[in-house]
Amino acid sequence: MSSPSSPTINYFSMLRLTQKGLKSPTKIRSAPVSPIHSEPVSPISDEADTYFPSVPAPSPQCRIRRRFTVPSSWSNFSSSSPYRMDSTAVDGLVPTALVHGVPMLKISSRKMKQVIIRIRNGGISWSSKKDNTVLISEVRDLRLGQPPSDTYNSSRWITIVYVRGTQWKVLHMVALTDEIYGLWVQTLKSLVSISTDRHITDITPADPDLIWIRQLWPIGSKVIDSVQVEALCNQIGLQIPDIVKKSYIGSIDIATFHQLIKDCQTRPEIAKIYNELTEEGSLDRDKVDRFLKETQNLSNPEGIFEKFRSKTQSDQDIWSLASLTEFLCSPDNATTVQQDMTHPIQHYYISSSHNTYLVGEQWRGESTVEGYIRVLLAGCRCVEMDVQSGDNEPVVYHRKTLTSSVSVRDICRAINQYAFVASPYPVIISAEIHCSLEQQHRLANILTEVFGDKLVTAPISGEYNDLPSPEQLKNRILFKAKPPKPEARSPRLSATFSSPDSATSSTDTDSGFARLTRRLSISSNNSNHNGKNEKPDTFSNQLLDLLVYTTGVKYKGFSKLIEYEMNEQFSVSDRTAIKIAKDNGGENKNDWIKHNFNHISRVYPRGTKLTSSNYDPTIAWSAGCQLVALNWQTLDEGTLLNHGMFHSSNGYILKPIALRQKVIEISTRYRITIQIISGQRMPLSPDLYVEVTLKPSSNRSSWSSTSASSGSSRIPGSSSSSSTPSSASSPSTPVSPLTSYSNSNSSHSNNSTPSSPTFRKTKTSRGITLNPNWDETFKFDIKVLPSNLMINFIHMEIKTASSSSSSSSSNGNGNGNGNGSLLAQYIKPISLCPKGFHHLPLYDPMMSKYVFATLFTKIDVEEILGN
Repeated sequence: MSSPSSPTINYFSMLRLTQKGLKSPTKIRSAPVSPIHSEPVSPISDEADTYFPSVPAPSPQCRIRRRFTVPSSWSNFSSSSPYRMDSTAVDGLVPTALVHGVPMLKISSRKMKQVIIRIRNGGISWSSKKDNTVLISEVRDLRLGQPPSDTYNSSRWITIVYVRGTQWKVLHMVALTDEIYGLWVQTLKSLVSISTDRHITDITPADPDLIWIRQLWPIGSKVIDSVQVEALCNQIGLQIPDIVKKSYIGSIDIATFHQLIKDCQTRPEIAKIYNELTEEGSLDRDKVDRFLKETQNLSNPEGIFEKFRSKTQSDQDIWSLASLTEFLCSPDNATTVQQDMTHPIQHYYISSSHNTYLVGEQWRGESTVEGYIRVLLAGCRCVEMDVQSGDNEPVVYHRKTLTSSVSVRDICRAINQYAFVASPYPVIISAEIHCSLEQQHRLANILTEVFGDKLVTAPISGEYNDLPSPEQLKNRILFKAKPPKPEARSPRLSATFSSPDSATSSTDTDSGFARLTRRLSISSNNSNHNGKNEKPDTFSNQLLDLLVYTTGVKYKGFSKLIEYEMNEQFSVSDRTAIKIAKDNGGENKNDWIKHNFNHISRVYPRGTKLTSSNYDPTIAWSAGCQLVALNWQTLDEGTLLNHGMFHSSNGYILKPIALRQKVIEISTRYRITIQIISGQRMPLSPDLYVEVTLKPSSNRSSWSSTSASSGSSRIPGSSSSSSTPSSASSPSTPVSPLTSYSNSNSSHSNNSTPSSPTFRKTKTSRGITLNPNWDETFKFDIKVLPSNLMINFIHMEIKTASSSSSSSSSNGNGNGNGNGSLLAQYIKPISLCPKGFHHLPLYDPMMSKYVFATLFTKIDVEEILGN
């Protein structure tokens, strides 16, 4: 059969594949402004937006109290100013007023100040001691008309979340008039849509080609000739077929060049798949159904054949090459595994955060509601509050540290506003209570006032024999706490960061070591007499009434003489979790697994992790622990694995059956075949290659505690082909006793990259190309308990071999052998990886999702019979 011509890329199908269907954005109360450009069709996708995504939050039903208004004297600012576009601005999208700068209220955690803020040279800038500028390319989130709390109740609020190096930062500002607010909203949306290839909710991105065409198009040129056309195409490794050249003769403008680029991009790799599938005849209904079930592992392919069958009149009962291409790029070829949400809640892994209020290190970071907004919009379902006594109402901060404080009421309002935007399933507030009895009463009142009917205050169905399911708890909030211990007497500075049990106080005016000294002084005084922060050795009955399914208790071991009530939950540090997993020859871990059949337990980072680093979450997951809390503000291997587990989910992942009920398991050998076929819409960087790593679970932490050194420790220095567990491990890569690996050679002999049982690397594509083609196959043999397929991960990293790449990341997160710069990545548990041919969504080193970039792969997992 003759080879058909390669299909052109279906842009809208790829866009639907890589972006999520969004609810209609929140209405912004501002004066109507005519749109700057036409709005394309809203895209849809099956993947979560970004690691810290932005989803339009529903407006609160009511405001408790209006604490902030713009003074009327400011509202007269330049209502008649000329809002014509500046001809020197980017594509004429920036109004003259914003180029020159307009007065805005800039809000920080410490103060509110009126400053002149402008947009010029590709960034948002304002005058300050640091002469700050936020580049449009750094923007990762826009929240418009959504104040983070009711402290500032303004419909003209603008929050810009951006990245600076490896840190997330936030710019809050308020426009002084509706006209100015409208200009900012439309200008920001327009600039971001044409300047970034990262996903930002409520921003419909421009065509992917326009992003780089606008960067490379000769300045001031209205048309270019054929020589310039070929030169621009060569810069991205795009060859112009002869048949396309004939259609574009002479000088062309930017719109014509845009169409030429579309015509040049084809998918020969899909044509190859089509040829293989049609070797014995056309793709009729039976062959397509077999392909969908056996290769793509679709459980219900009904209706798919009809949806994509050939559109030509002569071939309406078969799939053409265009049919196969459209299907592979469509949401019908979804990568998302549907979850059954009707099991008891303890049968799920639950996406959880630790020290949610911090945006930095746990001993000196800023406390803010922004931390709650970020994680909730990323699908987190368990957040933490350390509640301390404040001047009037309780506040939250990390006691005996330099961290600032934030109002409990503001936190609850933020949770109430954003809890169910990304997921409808229950949110658990895990609270540590370190405040006086009086302020505990105030805390209970705040919870009931802010959350109302959402707060669980009684069993949802009377008496119960099991915990309710996430489905039964939809759109509900659970409060978890336990009576705090009495604070230690005579606290000492040397114990500042290791003693977790004292009650302290702070005010917003404290800072640095002065804040710490004040807290230590108050804590010392309160050990001798009762002040406003009396010993928290009593627990409010009002709070006790809220502990319906989530009563915190102390871990007491798993002796037969010890019984835990169904609603009782204990929390242990990661150090204790490792000890449980190792003690008594693993019997304690088996007891923990059985305990988690009917109870919920939580693991958190130990207090000595001053830089808010994380532990290996797979240790707790392997014991069936549901709430494995991590510091989301720190991007390291722990958060990478957590992202792999929960991205594209609703925050709940059903545990393997062996971790939900008593099942006898035996170690089984599996062969994992990963075909790296091609990349689409890659960031413009030279010399790209893909690293594939299997990340095994272990009975001790196998990850470095600092992201900068985590990469080079994973890859042995020489190749190995042995299948024995002893040779599969190395001093730098510990392997679980329950997990062993062997290595199979790639199907391509030209790959001379040193390999290991858990790591392989493709050849490098030379030069810059948007759509690299690798077509290499790797095979890994793994021996695990079937349930452990959930906690063994496939990690794919796209890197550039060029050290001069402008896209190189200073974040060492997952940098394999330490060579090359990480551009994009995908990680998923083996059991949750989509089987068959799929375009996998990609994320940058900061875990922001690319809008257009995908990795086309074929993944198969098969059980190997025999030893």
